[in-house]
Amino acid sequence: MKNWFKESDIFYESFDDKFSVGYNIQKYPEKIIRKPNSAIIVGIDDNISDSIRKEFYKTSYPFERIHLTDLGNVRNNSPEFLTNLLKELIDIDVNIVVIGGSKEHFATQLKALNHHKNDIAFFEKSGDILFDKDIQNTLKENKINKVKFVGYQSHLVHKSKLTGSLANSSMRLGQIRNNKIELEPLLRNVDSSIFNLDCIRYSEVPGLKNTSPSGLTSEEACQIMRYLGLNTCKNIFNIVGYNPKFDFNNQAAMLVSQLIWYYLGGLDDMIDDDLTNSNSLTKYIVELSEYNISLHFYQSIKSGRWWVRIPNELEKKDYYLPCSEDDYTKAINNELSTRIFNELSL
Repeated sequence: MKNWFKESDIFYESFDDKFSVGYNIQKYPEKIIRKPNSAIIVGIDDNISDSIRKEFYKTSYPFERIHLTDLGNVRNNSPEFLTNLLKELIDIDVNIVVIGGSKEHFATQLKALNHHKNDIAFFEKSGDILFDKDIQNTLKENKINKVKFVGYQSHLVHKSKLTGSLANSSMRLGQIRNNKIELEPLLRNVDSSIFNLDCIRYSEVPGLKNTSPSGLTSEEACQIMRYLGLNTCKNIFNIVGYNPKFDFNNQAAMLVSQLIWYYLGGLDDMIDDDLTNSNSLTKYIVELSEYNISLHFYQSIKSGRWWVRIPNELEKKDYYLPCSEDDYTKAINNELSTRIFNELSL
């Protein structure tokens, strides 16, 4: 690993609180210890990454099941170097938190995923990253399974951009605010994501560029990160949009550290559901006479989470769509939820 990384200056600071992240995190190891629920932190830009670390290391460490490692900052942030590095880290099969990066660095993350079938989430207010021409080309080349657009604001994104599967895999700001529990099934299969701080409202992170008067609150953003951590996929999670030059009183660095902390909290509480084990699921068959179809719903006995089986005639193999209890409740009342209707229509 030391061929890829260099030590952070924060590693040399003293953290005497035995219950803090700074005291408990493993720093700059010779090699990565692969354990269940392992998570590693990767820094790109030295200054940005260390500004975030300084606040993150002050947070508490209540985690009991995760193994947390900080690899330090990369020795080189060229696209070729980062693509090869991320490919190696992804193949180790651990959760990866990338800090200090940018939109350009995220493109290398996408290229590193080219041998994986992925669901990718974009958390941003207007889709500046998602709808970037180079990003769109990379998404098409890599044959990404599903792209999910979360936290966008309707007055900044024309509905013509939300077509096909993207229309069924997106959740605007107002929908999150009215029913944020529906985010959990949307994010359950995500294994790669980028969180642009521009989706946070200005009053939460004053001084950062490109924020808006409207947007997610810090509490809503942290809940989203917890849902991301709770999903059962190995994740590579990238936070962009932070610049310490414009950060008043380190408020944005504190928020980024909270986002990471709540993601790790979700990871620590994650329950791994086995959809291949019928003994761990309760099955419900619902006949919808209005649509002349029957739907098979499954609820995990361990976690209480729901799925619905969707037929795939093209590949001649059904798949399980994460859903909510509300989707099931609507079905037994002879109504198709928007999530399931759109999925069946694709």
